[in-house]
Amino acid sequence: MSLGTDGSPNSIDSAIRTDSKTALRREVIRLRAENQHLRHQIAEMSSRIDELEAKLKQYENAHTPSSKKGGAGRGGGRNGSGDNETADEEESAGGDDAASDSSPGRDEGHEGTTRTPPEPEETRIVDNGFCPDCEHVLTDPDSYTSQIVIDTPLPIPTTVVEYKLGKHECSCGNEVVAEHPDCPQTGRFGPNIMAQTALGRFHERLPNRKQAELFDWKLDEPISHRTIYNLTERVADRLRPAYKEVKESVAESEVVYVDETGFSVDGEQYWVWTFVTEDEVLYTVEQSRGSQVLEAVLGEEFAEDSTLSCDGWSAYPAYHPKLQRCWAHLLREVEFVADRYDEAQQLSEELHELHDDLTTFTERDPSASARQEKRAEAMLHLEGLTRQEYANEEVTDLIEKIRNGLGHWLTFVTEPEVDSTNNRAERALREQVVLRKIFRSLRSADGVRIHETITTMLATWQRRGLDPPSQLQSVLGGREVESP
Repeated sequence: MSLGTDGSPNSIDSAIRTDSKTALRREVIRLRAENQHLRHQIAEMSSRIDELEAKLKQYENAHTPSSKKGGAGRGGGRNGSGDNETADEEESAGGDDAASDSSPGRDEGHEGTTRTPPEPEETRIVDNGFCPDCEHVLTDPDSYTSQIVIDTPLPIPTTVVEYKLGKHECSCGNEVVAEHPDCPQTGRFGPNIMAQTALGRFHERLPNRKQAELFDWKLDEPISHRTIYNLTERVADRLRPAYKEVKESVAESEVVYVDETGFSVDGEQYWVWTFVTEDEVLYTVEQSRGSQVLEAVLGEEFAEDSTLSCDGWSAYPAYHPKLQRCWAHLLREVEFVADRYDEAQQLSEELHELHDDLTTFTERDPSASARQEKRAEAMLHLEGLTRQEYANEEVTDLIEKIRNGLGHWLTFVTEPEVDSTNNRAERALREQVVLRKIFRSLRSADGVRIHETITTMLATWQRRGLDPPSQLQSVLGGREVESP
């Protein structure tokens, strides 16, 4: 045993205690450092978990379109839900993946077709004077091979016309100025350029900056961004009377398919609404998502026997009693819940079978009495499903949603002109979603008017089977518009 300087046992005990305290202090310091490091790791992991959970909520959401799920929507859907899961034309066309792969074009083995070439306006004879290999001089060709080429010159030829408009002073004191359909009342650009500018903005989805560049490249006509905007404003002014006619026609329709989505206007939250009928597509951008928009568009006294096709948004039943709730939304949501909870699988199968049976029944064009009987039978089936007991809260919430819409799921059974889904409105709204992604925001009330007016008329003409470019040029040139 080592002794202290005085050799006493107390001195030895004191040295041992000092060494123990030092070791403990070192261990405490090490543990504190380790604790701080672990806390830092936990904080980073918690932040990462929150980020992943936010992504998972979007992915595991029945209302998130498959185009936003990074390829999650590649599987084929069941009847009634396929159209809703179809991305816009910039993503993929709808269809059953079991029937075709993801590659573009026709299926392998399909007999091809070649476009018939147009008659040439000019024939140019081309010949070689010598052989490129041996430089032997060549005389008249033995034969000719023909190739028809279609092209357009750049810059595109433009015309500059001066209109001298006669002015007359009538004996009544009125001044009469002559008019010409190709001479605009404002500005120096004619109806064709105005039409192409509107189509470039709202069909080709080109920002004003890109259009200004194209004017310089294709027309050899330098133009500013503001002039592009002014041209679209003049187009909207000319189309506004036709827009109002479309709105009036929609309000008088027996079946209207309605949907809405968010749209920024000068940094504030607005909504673009679409109202689709057999012959019209109406867009209106509003600051409200409430039933007052429905009143403003369809009127306070929308015909009681007319039907609104819609999703489950509360504004619709608050406005009108006769609805057709969208089965595509319902079937997609029940599939989502059934994938998560086994007790909902039977519910999903029964709802899909019921919808398939009802759509097959209506396609046979049954009599009115048969339709009433079938609807009553289907109502009993739905009511039976809502009375079943389920343990999971998500499943019971879905059952409550079905129960709340019991009066609105089966309108299409007794109304031959009504679809079981709201796909018409959703398809019409996809173009607005694409424009929102590209342009981000509208800047002013004038921008809203221009946007809703031109997109409405282009979509309506297309729905009527008319050619939007020729219709637009007809309106801008003051000529009579074709009838559908």
